[in-house]
Amino acid sequence: MAVKTLAELYGFKKSPRKVKKVSSKALRSLILREYRSILREQDEEEAAGDSEALVDINAGPDAVLSAAANLDTSVMRAGKTDAAGPDDEAFEIVGDSVTASSLEPTQSQVGSGQSINDQAGDKYGNLDRAIAGGKLASKAGEFPILVFGNKILDGHHRWSQFMATNPAADVTVARLEAPGVDDADGALGLAHFINFALYGKSPTKDFEGKNVYGMDKQALYDMAMENMAETTPPKLEAAGLIDEATAEAAAEHFASNMADLPGPGSHPRTSMPQSADAGDPSGLTQTPPEVAAGAVNYLSPKSSDVDKSAEKSESRRKTGDDVLFERWQSMAGILKG
Repeated sequence: MAVKTLAELYGFKKSPRKVKKVSSKALRSLILREYRSILREQDEEEAAGDSEALVDINAGPDAVLSAAANLDTSVMRAGKTDAAGPDDEAFEIVGDSVTASSLEPTQSQVGSGQSINDQAGDKYGNLDRAIAGGKLASKAGEFPILVFGNKILDGHHRWSQFMATNPAADVTVARLEAPGVDDADGALGLAHFINFALYGKSPTKDFEGKNVYGMDKQALYDMAMENMAETTPPKLEAAGLIDEATAEAAAEHFASNMADLPGPGSHPRTSMPQSADAGDPSGLTQTPPEVAAGAVNYLSPKSSDVDKSAEKSESRRKTGDDVLFERWQSMAGILKG
């Protein structure tokens, strides 16, 4: 196969009488035109391979845990530079107060030890808090219960303690409700996504102990009796929650309430977000600045959402210089001085 000369490649015709040399200006124009064509083709190829979202938060917590764990944080934090800009993903986590009994779990496992034992045993000051309403304490701090609508996203064991002692208590909640989130599963997915975007991880916990949802009323009563503190019955009586300050009355109170506990939810504990453990100082019950600014790219995130203009410009400049240098070298013999 014959190899084309540069003159033939660029459409210059040979003259039988005199060879016409190409000026440096004309050759530069030809090279740049070809180079721009190559760049356009590269952009089209990149766009074609980046049409599908990398994560769908509404697919639920397990799907997000799997997809987001391998996603570069630059993509997850590209809410300001995606096609829609920051406005579509900017929102606030709003505080509220609701009755404990109006809430429902998304978790399928609620530990009896963190529910009945802590309340019957009058531990950590949480019996007093459950009687008064508001917030209960946990190892991570004293936070509102995180909810979407009336569905609990984080704080199931704080809720179950309210339900064991005082289902009518007004409890403090924080609402994780954002544009594009369809339901509680989507909100759980969003919580995981935010954890990954801001802290690079979204840890979960294994379930420990006995599941309340697998216990009958007698088993609940026996557990309450075994863990009853002397201080518990008088406190319940003083609050008007039982008629007489006896261990039996208190145990019956706890067992009856827990036997009627709403649920279970559909997700195991290993699917649930633990934002405080991820690194959020409020357990995601207050709005992170990045969320308020629309920087968390949770709606159909794509690699192309990342602002690569400076990187691409530098890459193209260097590539262009290299190409031009090589071609100028190879064609130096035909350039007009």
